[in-house]
Parts: sequence; structure tokens; C-alpha cells
Amino acid sequence: MKKDAQLARIEELEAQLEAVTSELEESKTAQIRALADLQNVQRRENENKKNWVTLGIAEFLKPLLARFGELKLGAEHSEDNDIKKAVNNFFKELEKTGLQKIDPKKGTLINPDFHEVLMTEEGKPGTVVKVLETGWRFGETVLTPAKVSAAQHS
Repeated sequence: MKKDAQLARIEELEAQLEAVTSELEESKTAQIRALADLQNVQRRENENKKNWVTLGIAEFLKPLLARFGELKLGAEHSEDNDIKKAVNNFFKELEKTGLQKIDPKKGTLINPDFHEVLMTEEGKPGTVVKVLETGWRFGETVLTPAKVSAAQHS
């Protein structure tokens, strides 16, 4: 009888061990899922912060670019080389922060996301003939499209 009781106790302990092992595995799995969820939330939060910063900078730069364009135009027509140099250096510094020119070459296909067609001329249909004004973008955000003349479709 003692042997039967011991076997029953062993079976009971093995069942408890199996239950505890199963609970432990479930807890590990839940912990791994929670950690993965946390990492996903952190990644999305970092992406959102980056997007908000980019959007903020873009919104800041948009109205200023028109004034800077006027400044650059004035410098180009100035006899003062120091002013020309200062304006060019200013634009170079802006470009270091991520501001990029949209300055398509002649023959580039018109892309309405980056080009604003102001007039048409003779040339290969659907392509840029001349850049009338450089455009600007910050990251993936177009601040001002390049103003171009384009060859019209026949």
C-alpha cells in the first residue's frame, strides 16, 4: 500500500510539475510578446517624432524660401561679390540640414509632384525644356516645386 501511495504522490507531483512548466512557458511567451509590442510602440513613436520634426521644419522653411529666393535673385544681380558669397554660403548651410534643390535637367520627364509647368515650348513631349525657378524639398516633403517650361504633348 505504501508503494501505491508513493506512486500516486509521484504522479501527482509530475502533474504539478507539468502544470508549472506549462505556466512558465506561457509566461515566457507572454513576456516575449509584451517586449515585442513595447519595441514596436517605441519604433512607431520614434518614427512619429521624426515625422513631426520634419513637418515642423518644412512648415518653418516654406514661407522663408520665397524671401530667400528674392535675396538670392538680388545677390545674383548685385555687383557685390561678398553679398553673392554670403547668400550662396547661406544656401549651402541650409542644404547641410537636409534642404534639397529640385533642379531638373533639360529632357527630364515632368513629374507633377516635383514640377509646376508654367508654360510650354517646343521639344520632346512631356519633358522639361527649361527651369524657370528652382524648387525645394525637405526630406520627402516638397516645399516648392520647380517651376518649369515643358514640351507639350502632341
